[in-house]
Amino acid sequence: MQPVRSQSFSQRIRNYTIAFYQTQRNAFVVIITLLLSLYILTVPDQAADMINAVMDGGVFNGLFQYILLSTFVWSWLVYGSTRMILHISPVGLRINEECDRLLRWLPKLGGMIPALILTYAFWKPDHLQPYLLLLLSGLMLALFQFVEQSVPVFALPAHWRFSDRYTDFSQDIRELWRHPLGRLVMQTGVLLTVFLITLFSLPVEWGIARGLRPTAVIIFGITMYTFWGSVLVYFNDYRYRPLVLLSVGYLIIISAFNDNTSVRQATGGSVRPIWQRPTVETHFAQWVDARRQEDGDTIPLVLVAAEGGGIRALNWTAETLIRLDSIIPGFSRHVYALSGVSGGGVGTVFYTAFLRDVAELDRTNRFEQFRKVIRDDYLSAVSAALLFPESIQRLVPVPMPALERAKWLEDSWAGSYRTNLALSTLDSALTQLYQTRAGYNYNLPSLLLNGTLAESGQKAITSNLQLDPRYFKNVVSTLDVLGSDVPLKTAASLCSRFPIVTNGGLIQKDTLVGNGRRQRYGGHVVDGGYFDNSGVETCIQLLNNLVPSIRRLDTTERVTVIPYILFIQNSNTIGRLPHKRSILQEVQIPLLAFLNAWDNGSVTRDNMFNSFMDRFTSPKTSYLTLRLAYNEKYPLGWFMSDSVARDISQQAKDSISLKNPALVQLKGAFRKMNVKRVAN
Repeated sequence: MQPVRSQSFSQRIRNYTIAFYQTQRNAFVVIITLLLSLYILTVPDQAADMINAVMDGGVFNGLFQYILLSTFVWSWLVYGSTRMILHISPVGLRINEECDRLLRWLPKLGGMIPALILTYAFWKPDHLQPYLLLLLSGLMLALFQFVEQSVPVFALPAHWRFSDRYTDFSQDIRELWRHPLGRLVMQTGVLLTVFLITLFSLPVEWGIARGLRPTAVIIFGITMYTFWGSVLVYFNDYRYRPLVLLSVGYLIIISAFNDNTSVRQATGGSVRPIWQRPTVETHFAQWVDARRQEDGDTIPLVLVAAEGGGIRALNWTAETLIRLDSIIPGFSRHVYALSGVSGGGVGTVFYTAFLRDVAELDRTNRFEQFRKVIRDDYLSAVSAALLFPESIQRLVPVPMPALERAKWLEDSWAGSYRTNLALSTLDSALTQLYQTRAGYNYNLPSLLLNGTLAESGQKAITSNLQLDPRYFKNVVSTLDVLGSDVPLKTAASLCSRFPIVTNGGLIQKDTLVGNGRRQRYGGHVVDGGYFDNSGVETCIQLLNNLVPSIRRLDTTERVTVIPYILFIQNSNTIGRLPHKRSILQEVQIPLLAFLNAWDNGSVTRDNMFNSFMDRFTSPKTSYLTLRLAYNEKYPLGWFMSDSVARDISQQAKDSISLKNPALVQLKGAFRKMNVKRVAN
């Protein structure tokens, strides 16, 4: 008998590579979900801020305990799903020493990876959380080893027995259900899915998702999708029943019928018809009369553009406007309109609602309540809706509007405002914001919330004013398309539907075509940053609309209106050369170009508009910019840690002060015009 020749190192590497390919070609869905999880939980600035918020609370804080729990569940589902795919009825595996070892160890190693991903996400050597997560990873490996040796359901066979031929669907079902581990994994996965979907489908007002915070919500979502992806791959047979391909085809086909993104419309007897909205000319005349005391008056008129940028923009916009109110008497009363984009638009909505609801002399005392609103967690609810209730909608061929995630985001805004200020203002109609018992409230700034109509690329504006198409050329008025008013919270969402996090809002109207037939035209309104992330262009369009009235007042009534355009900016203004990106450049470079051009477009427009306003002499218009000292770690999503929120608040206190030359100019003009603070 000849002795067995030992394999060389290169041969063993080759054999392990082949064995790894053979085993993981079936379990590729688990690898994909783990890689996506690594990216989602470690790369975006929003992810880093979510982790910082948990770390700030310490290891005994409930938020960290929820992450430990969700990671524990995730690890078990990765382990169980991998074993289900690899150990129960696989076909075509060539069993050798290397393949045997991988079959025995890959599920255990895969079950360790979730805790390792979280260890990397939390890694700060001076904090305890990453070490506890690293310990959890080791404990999971020990636990998997223990159950395989001590619990019969999890026991590994001494020898693998796999079929050499492909089986039909019914055989695979029987084989899976007969196998004790397969039955346990299926029962656990289905029960977990039902529990999670039920839990996160409860009303937003109950605060379930907000109590867990977004990191734990996202981990639970990854867990559920890992399980169902594994089930789909288990039954997939690329030759006889390509379920993955068929499932993708099914989802594409039914997407033509299950669009649930129609925007909410305001209802009730108190909601006025949209044709009763004032035109810009009529509104401006009344606005001036409410401020004019005698002929020869000089009246400052401020148009504010609030740049987009998620919750970063929301906080900077609201903090800036409230700060301006405190240092410039009468400032808010002389803000004629707020042009907001994305998070900046949401900030203008919150600010305007606060002005309406709280008398001027009480605002200082109630600002901390308002600050809780602008700092609240709005990512948890929309993430939960995206991962859980909307998973039902993707499978159902009819629209179910209540499951749309943008509505959950809207409800979380309204719920926070109601909880902290005890008012339901955001649930009421946009135009109701300006109605009082005495008539129209001209002490509130008008809102022009900028979105983008995806199907045409046009700017779409939601406003309490009727917009003149001579000045707002090629602009879609969302309320005119809908033919009705919308809740204030919906108006806010129509300028802030950032991709992936939220979907486009569908607006449509019946249009008369040939032969008396009617056809529905419209489209999906997405984030205004697609078109212009600054909001300044809309201010200039509005100013051009006001110029004839301003000139007429000057010549016939001797009233001088001095316009100011104030740009509240939060994007990066540093024009330095970046480092190159080479990994996956075919995919990464086009995406980077789109997103960074989006962000830097505001800087270009700021410089251009500033130069343009220097040449605008009739009426002479001043252009001022208030910039957030940009920090790359400030998040763009809908969640902000307390440390970042405090940083932005401190910046507002430091930079929005009379040390700022632009504000010295603005306050000097208000003082010269004898503008005073008045009570509501």
